[in-house]
Amino acid sequence: MPTILLAQEDPDAASQLSALILDFFPSAKLKLLTDLPALTSTLASGSPTSLLLTDIFWSDANQSNSILLLADAHPEIPFGIVSRYDLTQTLPPAFPIPWLKIDDQLPLAMAGLMENFSGRTFGSYTLLSPAGPHPLGRLYWAKHQQLERQVQILVPTVGSTQFSKSIRTYARLNHPSVYSLYESVPYEQRILVALEPVIHPSLLQMQNQEANLPLIAGSRLATALASVLSEMESSHTPARLLGPYDYTLSPTGTPRLRNPTAGFNTPETSHHENSNHLASILETQLSPTPVADSLLEILRNPGTSAFDLLRQTRNFERQLAEVQDVHVRDEEIEATKKIFRARILRRWTIALGSLGAVAFLALGTWIVHQALFRDLPGTLGHEEILVPAGRVILADSTNSVSAFYLDRHEVTIGQYEKFLKEISAQENWKTFLPPAAAAGKTSLEDLAPPGWKDILQCARKGGKYNGQVTITRDTPVFFVDYPSAFAYAKWNKRRLPTKIEWLRAATGNDNRTYPWGNQREARGINLGLDLPKNISPESYDHMLPAESHPADIGPFQHYDLGGNVSEWIASPNPMTPLFLGGNFKDTFPVSNLDLARGAPKGAPCIGFRTAR
Repeated sequence: MPTILLAQEDPDAASQLSALILDFFPSAKLKLLTDLPALTSTLASGSPTSLLLTDIFWSDANQSNSILLLADAHPEIPFGIVSRYDLTQTLPPAFPIPWLKIDDQLPLAMAGLMENFSGRTFGSYTLLSPAGPHPLGRLYWAKHQQLERQVQILVPTVGSTQFSKSIRTYARLNHPSVYSLYESVPYEQRILVALEPVIHPSLLQMQNQEANLPLIAGSRLATALASVLSEMESSHTPARLLGPYDYTLSPTGTPRLRNPTAGFNTPETSHHENSNHLASILETQLSPTPVADSLLEILRNPGTSAFDLLRQTRNFERQLAEVQDVHVRDEEIEATKKIFRARILRRWTIALGSLGAVAFLALGTWIVHQALFRDLPGTLGHEEILVPAGRVILADSTNSVSAFYLDRHEVTIGQYEKFLKEISAQENWKTFLPPAAAAGKTSLEDLAPPGWKDILQCARKGGKYNGQVTITRDTPVFFVDYPSAFAYAKWNKRRLPTKIEWLRAATGNDNRTYPWGNQREARGINLGLDLPKNISPESYDHMLPAESHPADIGPFQHYDLGGNVSEWIASPNPMTPLFLGGNFKDTFPVSNLDLARGAPKGAPCIGFRTAR
């Protein structure tokens, strides 16, 4: 016997709806609530409830945000809006609680809301418990049986004609600041969808707690909105108006947005309207200061496109990060300056007399040391990083990947030097090679890359390779062919990563386009975007030490997946091996979606890293 709460303050509407509900569900236990405090306390009591039907107007005020907060606080109870008014122009766009019109379809809509899928399994997912409302249906906490990943499953409303079209629109947007859509899960006549769970509080919840928002968090929210709208503009994806419920903030101040695409029958909104609306939201949550006013002014005058807004918000955020409140008295600064000047004058007189002799001796010592004794050790050792289980979404397939470990950086010259030294003591060294390639290696010298003596000499001295670039023992080893890379990995009780594993490490949980993110702009990535005019890519050498490009960090903190040297991957045929990733000869950013490339032998722009 279902228990239905009916929350209506208008007596006539309450009487009419009560009769209608009992006519549809004669065995139902119906409880009438006539004011908002009574509704709040009844829900807080925890009494079993099958369905709540409530108006949004209480004391002639629109309480839709209060109702939404109650739905968030009690996800186990399905909510529905019933009202004596026409709410077509009243409810915010994409309001997650469904509006049930009082017509012949009301009993079907009520029955659909009361249907509970908890404990049922659909495909690879087991639904655990309700997670609250969604504009396109109802959310459930769910667990993937193989990946041990917790997600939210969206179950569409029964008979929904707009779900498939809206989900296709949602799927067009893939941005790191937007909660992701993972995959569809077919079930009978319906399509369920796995979503990234929303776990951080919304601005609506913060408003309800009357919590002040730090200015840096407000600035990041503005930049996130501008970045998302810019991508939507470039892909011609329509946007809806976002409210305080759609913006979330992590404890560290990282903003994320609920999917802002305008679904079927949802009004489209310009970047100007969304920017102005965010200004009105932040105005109530930021402490009033001249700097905060500057941010609000940017949002109120965003420019002619979302790209103009993004440029302004990024500049504001950069300037805000550079502001430091350092309170030091002027006399303290002046006193410190006088002390330093006195020390310099005193030591200058003493040092000047012996400067020439010391400089001459130092120069001679340095020249001798450089020529005879300098041997720079490597500073990077072997370090691996866990890549968690997940999925890799390609153009023609979705691939599950088990958790594995991948080297933090490419194998260095110093590490390969150690391998060549230690494997020389192995009588059965050929067993480390791929069987099909063993015949091509007749001696241990064949494991060394071409010109190994010159490479190692430059690395030990910190000299210039081919007169172009300084290399050290921390530079990724290059010119190593596929069989030798395979042998190194096997000798080290590891292996080369598969194509799907490498792409999992490069695309991450947000299925990013490039290892460093979704922006094609590749600043700080060691690619051949700015080749010297007097040199061709074929003769250009610019391999740099591993981990020397902080911008080139993948989603799980692996270095140099996007540039420096490309990397061998496990290949079915060692005679036609494949490699992935960009390198210093590439005159364009290499996307994770690009096909793997092949090379019959080693090259100065190809290295490798290992996995297990």
